[in-house]
Amino acid sequence: MSYHIENVIKAIEFNKPDYLPMETNYVPGIYNAYSTLDPEKVELIPGTEEFDAIWPISYSWVLKEIGKNEKGESIRSDQFGNIIRIPNNLNVTYDFIKPALKDVKNIDEYKFPDINNLDNHFKKLKNVIKNNYSDRFINCFIDAGFYLTTYFMIGPTDIFIKLATEISFVLEVYERVVNYYKGMVKKYKQSGAHMITVIEDIGTSTGLIFNPNIWVKEFKPILKDFFSFVHEQGLYTSLCIDGNSESIHEHLKDLNIDVFFTPDIETTGIEKIKQNLKGKICLKAPVDMISVLPCKSPEEVEKFAVKLVNELNNKNGGFICEVVKWYRPEFPMENILASVKGFNRFRRNIINLKHNQS
Repeated sequence: MSYHIENVIKAIEFNKPDYLPMETNYVPGIYNAYSTLDPEKVELIPGTEEFDAIWPISYSWVLKEIGKNEKGESIRSDQFGNIIRIPNNLNVTYDFIKPALKDVKNIDEYKFPDINNLDNHFKKLKNVIKNNYSDRFINCFIDAGFYLTTYFMIGPTDIFIKLATEISFVLEVYERVVNYYKGMVKKYKQSGAHMITVIEDIGTSTGLIFNPNIWVKEFKPILKDFFSFVHEQGLYTSLCIDGNSESIHEHLKDLNIDVFFTPDIETTGIEKIKQNLKGKICLKAPVDMISVLPCKSPEEVEKFAVKLVNELNNKNGGFICEVVKWYRPEFPMENILASVKGFNRFRRNIINLKHNQS
C-alpha cells in the first residue's frame, strides 16, 4: 500500500495520518467535465503533484451525441434516455431538455439500461488508474446521484408534483436508480476504486428541497441499504450534499457513511458542521465553491483554506482537503493556486515521508 492510500485511510479512520490528505478532481486522463473537455489535455494544478486521492467525477455520465441544434450546440442523451444540450456558453455546463420518463405513468413500462453496456468506459478507467495512479486513493463519484437522476428522469416540474401527490412513484424510480448504480459500484471496484461517493443534490441555500421528515422516512432507508452494499464490496462510503444539510446531520451518523463531503460549506456554516459532525464522521471540503473560490481575493481564499483545516481537522485525522479546478464555468486560477497554498501548509510532512521511503 502506498503512503498516499495509507494516509487517506488513516484520516478516514481517525488513525493519526502523517499529513493532511489532499484530493483533487483535475487529474490528467480522468477529468472530462461531463464529456465537454479532453482529459488528455488536463494538467495537474501546480502544487498538487503529490495529491493523495482522485475524484473521477465524470464517469457516471455516459453521454451519446444524437444531433446538433441550429446554433451548432451538441444535443446528447445519457444512458437513461434523458436529453440535454451542451451550450456554446462556457459558463454553463448543460441545459436539460427532456426527461426519460415523460408521459410514462407506470415505471414497468420503462426498461432501465444495462450496466454492462458501459464496460468500455470502465475498461478505460481501469487502464488509466493502473498505468498512472495505482498508488493513489481512488474515490469514484456517482454523479448524477440517485435523487438527481430521479429528478431528471421524471422531469424538473413533474417530480415536485409527484412528491406531493404520488410519492410512491418517485420512490419506485429512486429505488430502481439505486439498484442500477449498485451495478456501477461493482464496475468501479473492478476499475480500482477504494471509495464510492454519492452526490445527493437535495440541498438549497436554506435547507432541503423537501421536508426533512420525508427524507428520513422514505429516502434514508434506501440510502442506508446502498451504503451497506458498498461496505460489503470492501469499499469506503461517502455522501456529498450541496446546500444546507443541517436538518439531517443527526441522521448521517447511522447512514453507514465514512466521509461527508460538503462543497459549499458556507451554506451550512463551518461552525454548524464542526459542532454537529467533527470527530464523528470524516469530513471533506474544498474552499467554498459558491461564496469564496469564484469571487474572493487570493488572500481570502488562502485564509479560508487554513481556517477549514484548523476548524475541522484534529490530531487523529478526520479531515480531507479538496482542491477543485472546474470547467464550464472556470474558477480564477489565482484563487485555485491560493487554495493549494493554504492547504499545503499542512502537508509538509509528505516531503520527509517521501525522502524516508525512497
